[in-house]
Amino acid sequence: MKAKLRINGEERDIDIIRQGDQLRITIDGVTSECRLVHSDGALFVLEHDNRRLRAAGLANGDKRHLWHNGHIFSYERVQAAGRGAADDAQGSLSASIPAVVTQVLVQIGQRVAAGDKLILLESMKMMIPIVAPDDGVVTALNCAAGDAVQPGVPLIEVAPLID
Repeated sequence: MKAKLRINGEERDIDIIRQGDQLRITIDGVTSECRLVHSDGALFVLEHDNRRLRAAGLANGDKRHLWHNGHIFSYERVQAAGRGAADDAQGSLSASIPAVVTQVLVQIGQRVAAGDKLILLESMKMMIPIVAPDDGVVTALNCAAGDAVQPGVPLIEVAPLID
């Protein structure tokens, strides 16, 4: 996921690539790698340089709050910086790793809000939601429950709302 975020009032570029339990996080050109050790709703444990970090997160629209070690960090998604070359033009969304579609939660013509879960995928015993990046209307479904899907292949298309 690439996005521009406002972190404590300062706008920053961020890129997060997740493959299974591995995360590669790049902020303003500086990359760190960590591993998701445990996740239970808003609570999660990351491991970085053989150090475990326990944290909790809360999402409210584009705003996010992260609690770690008694400190609160706030950030918000300013705008999506891109969804990948294959789907930028069409507004489609795809899996980031090979997976199986477990549930399609929307229908063509349905209006969705940014952050709504659209499709649930399963890969390596993990549930991965495909979420709406912006408010819009579902214009195409290119998968069904039980389908095996590959990274970069458009699964669903969401057209932005026109005011």
